[in-house]
Amino acid sequence: METERHFHWPALVISGLTAVFFWCIACTFYSKAVNLCPGVEVKWENGGVSPAALVKQQTFARQDGAAEQLEVTLWQAASGYEVMSGDRKSMAADRVVVFGDCRAVTAAAMLSGGFPAGNDLAGCAVSSGLAFSLWGSTDVCGMPVIMDGDRLYVRGVFEGEEPRIFRQAQAGSEEPLSHMQLIFSGTGTREKAERYLLAADFSGGMILEQPLIEWALGIIVRFPAVILAAGILGRVIRRGKWLWHYPVLLAFWLPSALLVLAGLLFCMDLPGFPAGFIPTRLSDFAFWENLVMGHGKNVVTWISEGSTFRDMELMTAVIMTVLFSIAASVPGTIAAMRVSIRSYGGMSLGCAAYTLALSLLSLSMARTCHMIFCREMYLMPCLWLSVDFMLYRQKEKLTAVPGEGRFSDEKRSFF
Repeated sequence: METERHFHWPALVISGLTAVFFWCIACTFYSKAVNLCPGVEVKWENGGVSPAALVKQQTFARQDGAAEQLEVTLWQAASGYEVMSGDRKSMAADRVVVFGDCRAVTAAAMLSGGFPAGNDLAGCAVSSGLAFSLWGSTDVCGMPVIMDGDRLYVRGVFEGEEPRIFRQAQAGSEEPLSHMQLIFSGTGTREKAERYLLAADFSGGMILEQPLIEWALGIIVRFPAVILAAGILGRVIRRGKWLWHYPVLLAFWLPSALLVLAGLLFCMDLPGFPAGFIPTRLSDFAFWENLVMGHGKNVVTWISEGSTFRDMELMTAVIMTVLFSIAASVPGTIAAMRVSIRSYGGMSLGCAAYTLALSLLSLSMARTCHMIFCREMYLMPCLWLSVDFMLYRQKEKLTAVPGEGRFSDEKRSFF
């Protein structure tokens, strides 16, 4: 039996705004994690693949008429490199040598300019921490720097306190780079990566399947909405259970229940499981066990064997997404339990206030970072308010009369 819920506006507003704020922060970290999971990553503890070897392999593949030309980026990070400005001011920084797309290596937001293109051997990009240390400003695009005996020009400044500089490697370089990022036309999997590495004769690397991480985070960032959906479904089932003994009232209730279920299906837009990881038989439990246990063990091994700055960025984004999604769920649940809608005006005002608060927070955060929002963030809280008002209205309109049900032994309270 559902009891009356009393609430105080200040507590409701505070808990609601706290939930929205935490949820938006979870989305910012989720966006960073997604940008770091575009495909399959491969790394070598010793050796790697040189740009010259990659160019040679891609040339042979085109000559052989390969149907699928995946996007490949090589990179390697090392610390302790001296970077000197034009006025001879210098400091030690982390050097990241890239052959390909620098955006596949980091999710750091650009403050000005951009990363050097693949054929831009005279360009570089520096972190805001390095820019402040050398010039005292982040407005340094076009400024010269000297590193490895080469004179480079700053093409862009990206966000980051650690002194770090990105530069492109020469296509003919024979120096192996220890990391490879593979981006397939479809979902990247270990099997695809292994086939590519075997065909290209790039063996010995450890593989990290990033699409599975992206899918898991897509579920986690929707956790507050999942809780609301479960609460709505529970209230609908509980109401239907009490009306089961009253066929006439149940007949009036069923269209509303079906409408609520249709709203849940529309509002919940959970990410589909990556097609490349689905077995031929869904009942193949050994496949699922190997997938979960094997992938988890692979992630632990990957992290334990020398984490790079990119690994730390990804781990931080994953952990913060989980923490802030859970943090948003707690005040969100409290706000949902406290809310009590008794009029059309209250329902409209509640939906408008929530949408406005979410829009303002998202706009303010979008200025500093790219954010990915899910449909559930906008629709699920509004659906909760609508269902709460619908339940109240039906409680007022649908009243059971003693003796009209299948069991007339006593009067029951249904709403």
